[in-house]
Amino acid sequence: MKRFYLVILLVSLLGLTACQDAERTISAADVSENERYGGTLTFAISVPIVGDLLDPHRSASPGNSRIQRSMFDSLVAQEEDSSFAPWLATEWEISDDQKSYTFHLRDDVTFTDGTPFNAEAVKFNFERIKNLDAPGLSLSFIGPYESTEIIDEHTVRIHFSKPFSPFLSNLATENLAMVSPTAVEERGDSFAVNPVGSGPFKVADYTLGTEYVLERNEYYSWGPANAVHTGKAYLDKLVIKIITEDSTRVSSLHSGDVDAIDTIPPQHVEVLENDKDLNISEVELLNYNAAIQFNATEGLLQDKELREALRLGVDWDAIVRTVYLGTYDRAYAALSPSLLGADTALEGKWEFDAGQAEAMLDELGWKKGEDGIRVKDGKRLSLEMIDFYANREKRMDVMTMVQNSWKNIGVELNIHTISRGEYTDRRMAGDYDMWIGSQYGPDPDGVLRAYLAAKEGYHDEYQDTRVTELLDAATDEQDTEKRASLYEELQEYLFEEVYSIPVYVLPYTVAANKQVFDIDFDTKGSPYFYDTWVLPE
Repeated sequence: MKRFYLVILLVSLLGLTACQDAERTISAADVSENERYGGTLTFAISVPIVGDLLDPHRSASPGNSRIQRSMFDSLVAQEEDSSFAPWLATEWEISDDQKSYTFHLRDDVTFTDGTPFNAEAVKFNFERIKNLDAPGLSLSFIGPYESTEIIDEHTVRIHFSKPFSPFLSNLATENLAMVSPTAVEERGDSFAVNPVGSGPFKVADYTLGTEYVLERNEYYSWGPANAVHTGKAYLDKLVIKIITEDSTRVSSLHSGDVDAIDTIPPQHVEVLENDKDLNISEVELLNYNAAIQFNATEGLLQDKELREALRLGVDWDAIVRTVYLGTYDRAYAALSPSLLGADTALEGKWEFDAGQAEAMLDELGWKKGEDGIRVKDGKRLSLEMIDFYANREKRMDVMTMVQNSWKNIGVELNIHTISRGEYTDRRMAGDYDMWIGSQYGPDPDGVLRAYLAAKEGYHDEYQDTRVTELLDAATDEQDTEKRASLYEELQEYLFEEVYSIPVYVLPYTVAANKQVFDIDFDTKGSPYFYDTWVLPE
């Protein structure tokens, strides 16, 4: 079967569609380039800024990314056809053995603290990622990185110990974006909340966890080659508000307190779509689909047959349909449909069968007690799920329904929402039975490795060398079709071992009033506001 790599479309939120609106007296075509400069966009996001980290090398949360993307530049940009375009690097070469990448850098770039971007800065960034005590996705995104060689002031060569196919895709994300070496050294711990990049916007003010005000970088003239315009950003200011409560976020859009919101609640999609004063945009996040992750090396869930009974004991179609009202699709495989290697063969391979689930539990020796919960050797069949995101994307609504389904077959599920600190400590110690999560990124290696590969200092949920072998084989492989086949094989293996249960495919939705034009999305699905503008008043 022929396979090819689809990436998230760099979709314009409104673009020229406004000129088709007969009720309006002004359209995008009526506004000159110069008239697009100015104004403020206030954008409300649904997820918190985890750890208050705006440092792109130390964070992995989607909320963080939705601010960081407009503050930091990457060496390359990724096109919608999966090719790559210049950004801070004007061109690059890959060695014959696929282990070295030589980048020729722009010579006119400065960070927003006025210091120069050059080969020394690139080397600093890669060495920093390699040596950070608590990196986010950045460390996995550089894979078998070995060293950075400075060729001259504006030429740098990145060396790997072996071929690393995802590198350019990862390099296009904000997780491998360039930060100011001077600011890192001078600001110390405060760099995490007030960092310095070379992007079109910079931090002007913030209230931790509530609001972040970014102002235009007036000296910016080095946007990615696939941007709509050149020069500085159109907007004077970009205000990001964190509004996690769904109805409050929607009412803020209706009242005009904000100009745009993300993650439209399912129950509000139809109403917002029918509002003539708003426009809706949706992209598929390239994802490790939202899934229940089992701890298969500690506690009761070491039993593969028990894990399989849990998968069979839930009507996943009904849950996704009920919670998301037809706005989300059910997931069958680990990778979202448009990501390289997504395994469509798993669709329909496992379905709801409570009778078979109960029979399996009976055969395993778990017998129902007086309260309906199964018991074996005096021990209750009681499991614990831990979480710190509360009801992000209605995940707790999903898990409450799962809890009820499992109770019907005699399994008790206790759901504990705890602090991020406690959550991290327990994940590291292996003190849990399961958690639910998703991971987004432009290449399957990044999203799979983040959840499947053992991390230093963390409990290994699987201790399965076959998982690592398949991950490593896919990153070594340069042929795209062969890489896709390896990821399909890995997903089949995850299915057979029941290491996780995929639940839903995550779209990213944005609603904005019709005064807002050209909110774009990068290859991870993060909104990018460089080309965004608002109608002049």
